[in-house]
Amino acid sequence: MATLYEETLYSKWIALFIVPPLVAMAAGLYIAISTGRGAGIMAIAMGLTVAIVLEVTAIRVRVYGDRISITGYLGFMIRKTVKLDEIEWFAVRDGWMSCPARMHFTLPAKACVYLKRKKGRDVSFSTNRPEEVGEVLTSLGVPRGV
Repeated sequence: MATLYEETLYSKWIALFIVPPLVAMAAGLYIAISTGRGAGIMAIAMGLTVAIVLEVTAIRVRVYGDRISITGYLGFMIRKTVKLDEIEWFAVRDGWMSCPARMHFTLPAKACVYLKRKKGRDVSFSTNRPEEVGEVLTSLGVPRGV
């Protein structure tokens, strides 16, 4: 199915905060390889750490004709799919932390989109293009709420 809307939010601050430990791990891996002890474990630990860092430093939001998919950068840990027929209404709110959903996928951005579900936990996500998200959801027949 065709993607009607797609956005990837990045957090440079999280990435900058994680750089020093990654540099230290790279130095540890180099030392482990040069001494011949613990290189395998160090390589696995560094690989997992890099994968987790990549996963949490970005959020991808995709709107298809029948669902909304929210994932992390790689999509192996952070993932949530909400079918459009499960949504009672949606709201676009100013500020990336102004949506009180129990399941909130957030990184610093202009606004957030709140999805009130008919059953289950409400979901919200950050966006830098709130007008575009609103237009796409309205065109798909999802009612706008408060």
